Amino acid sequence: MKKNTFRQFINIVLTLTLLFNTPIYSAELDANNSSSGAPTVEAESAILMDAKTGEILFEKNSTLRQYPASITKLMTALLAIENLKPSDMITFSEEAIYGIEPNSSHIGMRVGEQITVDQALHGLLLMSANEVANGIAEKVSGSIENFAVAMTRKAESLGAKGTHFANPHGLHDDNHYTTALDMALIMRALYNNEYFLEIMGNFTYEIPPTNKVNEKRYLAQQHKLLTPFGDSTLYRQDVIGGKTGYTDQARHTLVTAARQGDIDLIVVILKSSSKQGMYEDTSKLLDYGFNNYEIFDLLTQDEVISTLPIYSIKSGKLIEFAKCDIIASSNESVLINKNIKLRDLVTNISLPEYLEMGVSPGDVVGSIEYIYNNKVLARSDLKVADFEYASSPYTANQPTKPLITFPLSSFLILLGILVSICVILIIIIKRKHKKRFKHKKLKFSKTLK
Repeated sequence: MKKNTFRQFINIVLTLTLLFNTPIYSAELDANNSSSGAPTVEAESAILMDAKTGEILFEKNSTLRQYPASITKLMTALLAIENLKPSDMITFSEEAIYGIEPNSSHIGMRVGEQITVDQALHGLLLMSANEVANGIAEKVSGSIENFAVAMTRKAESLGAKGTHFANPHGLHDDNHYTTALDMALIMRALYNNEYFLEIMGNFTYEIPPTNKVNEKRYLAQQHKLLTPFGDSTLYRQDVIGGKTGYTDQARHTLVTAARQGDIDLIVVILKSSSKQGMYEDTSKLLDYGFNNYEIFDLLTQDEVISTLPIYSIKSGKLIEFAKCDIIASSNESVLINKNIKLRDLVTNISLPEYLEMGVSPGDVVGSIEYIYNNKVLARSDLKVADFEYASSPYTANQPTKPLITFPLSSFLILLGILVSICVILIIIIKRKHKKRFKHKKLKFSKTLK
């Protein structure tokens, strides 16, 4: 079988297998087509992203440069979680306390006051405390300026190329900007962190008395989708994390992560005209994502995709000495719109026609891709499973000596003949023996006379 014909055959078999063994999905997202059911968003920029894969399910001006306001603090929290221990102590400097705008959000920290990183992160994420953001920045990088550089570098490493941070809190600076896409990427790096989710799970929190303050500080979650206190009509049990923001220049900003079953979604809203509007936009996008998308399991790790022969060379000829299954090296799932039909997916399998001696179990020998609209939805390496060895080609075809067999009747006749011969011989021997004995007896009698 020629190589191209072999690949076409595998593609056809795999496609038919998927068609008869998996459910059919049916509707493609088209954010510009109202008939697709995509929601109308009031905010100037927005995005809905599959948190697991980074796939964009909806976007509106998602790469347009905007001011983030306090959703900046998600990056501040990410660097703190990566670089500090929850039990580390932060001592607040004069610059940290007085380096923020008067009347901006804070929790009343004092110069020289000490709290733990864990307490600081609660103040940062629940109450959006700006002086706490400065304190964390100084603890991580030694200065607010150095921390801002680290924030931008971290954003770039996450693929957030349209972002530049000038401070750790998000108070307005013309050189402090981001995009909806970039903020979704930043949230994607944080949303599944257990410690972050633990903090987000607190509706309220208390900071006990410190070295400078004798009273407890009471904190409460400000993200209305995350707390049943306040406006209970906005609260959603599927929301697991997020951050609010507002400045006059940025207007209302909001980042939200939500989970239903195996589906994790991220929504970013930038430059909304009202607080109510940003929550409504977010809920509409979350509902759209959960109602119109499903997890589709494309591959299971160690699933057999094909079987290939393994050849060695003997006397200049290819000899098949074994064969092996070719298996997927990973589990591959994709969040796909229910309206997309399976026949719209293209399956590309890249494999050689055969393998040569020297290959080992576990070796990667090819790949499989699932493509929709010229975009790869999922990909997995294909690797060699255990060998099944063939019989030796030098002994398998050698003629064997035929076994001599006799019918039972012939055997009995032969046996009868042998028995008869034996009987006759015995009779003859006995007669000869009697004659000798008689002769000897008579001779002995004559001697007696």
